[in-house]
Amino acid sequence: MRRPKMWRVKAPNPALQQILSWEVSISKVLAQLLINRGIYTVDQARDFLGSELGRMFNPWLMKDMEKAVDRVLAAKDKGEQILVYGDYDVDGITGTSVLVLALRKIGCRVDYFIPLRLEEGYGLNKDALTRASEQGISLVVTVDCGISGTEEVAAARALGLDMVITDHHEPPTCLPDAVAVINPKRQDCTYPFKELAGVGVALKLIQALYQKVGLDQHDWEEYLDLVCLGTVADIVPLQGENRILVKHGLAKMANTRRPGLQALIKIGGIKTEGMGTRELGFGLAPRLNAAGRMGDASLGVELLLTPDPAVAEQLAEDLNRGNQERQQVEAGVLAEALALVEADPELANAKVLVLSSTHWHPGVIGIVASRLVDRFYRPVFMISIEEGKGKGSARSIPGFNLYQAMVSCQEYFDQFGGHAMAAGFSIQEDQIIGFRHAVNRLAGEILTEEHLTPNLDLDALVNLTELSLDTVQELDQLSPFGQANPGPILGCCEATVLNCREVGKNGGHLKMRVREDQIIMDGIGFNLASYSEMLATHDTIDMAFMPSINVWNGRSSVQLEVKEFKEVGKVDTLQEEIGSSQELYQLFTRSLQLPDQEILRSLVPWGILTLYQRSENVCLTPSDRATIEANIEIEDFRDCPDRMAQLKHVLNRQKSSLILVESTAQAIQIATLLNQTAFAGMDRITVYHPLLGMQESKQLVEFIQNGQVQILVSTSPAPCDYHLFEQVILFYLPYQPEECVLKNPGQTKLVLLGGPAQVADACDKLQALAPERELLGELFKLLKKKIDSQGKGQATLEELCRYVRTFSPKAASHTVEIALAIFRELGIIEYSTRGNVYSFSIDLSIRSDLKNSQTYQWALHTKEEALRFQKTYLTAQAEQLWQLFTRA
Repeated sequence: MRRPKMWRVKAPNPALQQILSWEVSISKVLAQLLINRGIYTVDQARDFLGSELGRMFNPWLMKDMEKAVDRVLAAKDKGEQILVYGDYDVDGITGTSVLVLALRKIGCRVDYFIPLRLEEGYGLNKDALTRASEQGISLVVTVDCGISGTEEVAAARALGLDMVITDHHEPPTCLPDAVAVINPKRQDCTYPFKELAGVGVALKLIQALYQKVGLDQHDWEEYLDLVCLGTVADIVPLQGENRILVKHGLAKMANTRRPGLQALIKIGGIKTEGMGTRELGFGLAPRLNAAGRMGDASLGVELLLTPDPAVAEQLAEDLNRGNQERQQVEAGVLAEALALVEADPELANAKVLVLSSTHWHPGVIGIVASRLVDRFYRPVFMISIEEGKGKGSARSIPGFNLYQAMVSCQEYFDQFGGHAMAAGFSIQEDQIIGFRHAVNRLAGEILTEEHLTPNLDLDALVNLTELSLDTVQELDQLSPFGQANPGPILGCCEATVLNCREVGKNGGHLKMRVREDQIIMDGIGFNLASYSEMLATHDTIDMAFMPSINVWNGRSSVQLEVKEFKEVGKVDTLQEEIGSSQELYQLFTRSLQLPDQEILRSLVPWGILTLYQRSENVCLTPSDRATIEANIEIEDFRDCPDRMAQLKHVLNRQKSSLILVESTAQAIQIATLLNQTAFAGMDRITVYHPLLGMQESKQLVEFIQNGQVQILVSTSPAPCDYHLFEQVILFYLPYQPEECVLKNPGQTKLVLLGGPAQVADACDKLQALAPERELLGELFKLLKKKIDSQGKGQATLEELCRYVRTFSPKAASHTVEIALAIFRELGIIEYSTRGNVYSFSIDLSIRSDLKNSQTYQWALHTKEEALRFQKTYLTAQAEQLWQLFTRA
């Protein structure tokens, strides 16, 4: 029986779930799964689900890109020899291959070099650079390495070598003195997406090079198969640009024309139909990785570069043999490590496993460390000893930061580096026992029994009745799955297993039929045969599973891929940590909750809502105007490619900030996102919107006036004087001049973020303010269908909104209200409301013209006025912006 896990279900967010469901036109189940993956805003959800190649960021936004491109093209024009210097893992192998292919395509003389893992180690190597200089190389471009090579780059410069660094690892405080250092994680790099793999950073250089020489997007798209493979293999978050590259790269991979990839796919026995990240991560990547672990990673580059199918087949066979050797060596190391633990009670009971041997191949100890973490669920340090010196790899569990632990025990190491979950180090053999005791003393202070109990986090608890074929097919929009975007794991409580049998090689899997209420579904549990006895002795069980579509004989049905069973019992809910001000945090959480009947109203922008309600204009007093003229400073980011990334950059200044958003729905989205982001002052964040209760609004104002709020996300206008904050951030594109009124701003800095990227969305919302003839006609048809023989009928606001959204994507409560007001003015409908239910009667004998409706004429005029204002706002230069916000 496997070690039981603690089941935890992620806390649902009903209001945000409904907002995303309405705005993105998805089910509430899919909306909650997006929230669970850190997708909190409508913009994020659309980008995530769409993942179009056109949404990739301009490569010129990367720091030093222009310097790198100029130096490479200068080398091309002069006929200089370029060396691409890569890393020996799959990310480095694919990145090296892509860059070599791209440079050759534009006419560069280029070769490549990848160091031997065991002899030369990771990263830049002075001896290799010396050899490159002796061979006439004048420019070295790195891939997936070099960011920490300050000494090596200095040595290269002394040899007359120019260096261009492309890397994605965390940069040191002092960067190498290279011609260009391209790394989105540089502190001074404002590139919006920071999590590219090394091959992804190399691709950005290629995009810029191709633009400069006049090639178009389709020319770099040919490398998507290789970029996809390297990105998946490096286990970077499959969000943002990584998701785009992998999603389109998988399609490219399935139809690849590269002889090397074709041979690798063939020898791996992988079917191209339905190829996903699992096939890349467990089928292709290990074979390429084995070359670097067991021998020479250059074999992998040769495979990917060769145009000859016969050569590709031979190289693929060599790599496959290397992978088989790696598996055998790994199995031997794992068996010996398990034997060490079983033979030593002190080791077996330790909170941290520190294991060493003179027999272990250093190329596989990292993999074995991961296997041991999976088995024992505790941090593991594996050390390969040769001639009294140990080379080690470590893997950890949540709650135990490897790097910090190694800092605390640094006197035992010769060298070490890494991060919270994985690290590498070197240590003298005679220091190992001392380190084992020291790190376990530290673990005794940090790790509790709760830390040492593995968790199974569920996306949601569901009833099997909720898993229709359409719903499960919709969930496939989340793919491709990987790091930061796992496949959805759902839980079902008190299900009945009607029958089950062991299937597969050695009967290791379970095939079953399960029932909940009147719904019966098929299930498959891979490697779950150990649960057979439990299932035979329990009438009902809880089960965790991933839903999928099974097609058999042309018939599609829902199938459950079961991940684990447990006895019927409690499933804990994951709770967010409460900030330092519990009272403020409680106000914040209440502010994020909305009654169901208010969701539709929450979608309407404040600027449009006030137009609809025909509110009076806000006027500035002369003293207000003088204060603004004397002190306001405007920072213009209207053209920024990613306003969310720019917002985070602005907030990193750690100044008190008022973020003005367009609607209650947007306030909830942005506040939720920021609350989940690591900023200073995040425990002092709160939110205001017009649907907040009177008591909560009063309490909020008191918190602001007392200086307890660091960040306020608020609809415009905010319930306080703006001078209480150091910076006011206009996050959205305003709809009318009154939204540009600043309430007593003092010396506040004004930051503008809404701009051209929001125009299309704003236009849709203005269309919803002024329903066109076609929409009105379709809504009237629906109402006619609902009347009885006496000409009377009923419909809910939600029902009417869903219908009109098929014609106007941003329709909300005000759209229906305006349409009904127009019908009433024309004399064809009378209606009354009770809650969100409309009761109406229709007089079909009346014929009238829309011109007779004042509401219709007002709506069209107001929409045109708003569109004209937005055009003025978007084209305004510095002086015009000043006048707009100061009324000077």
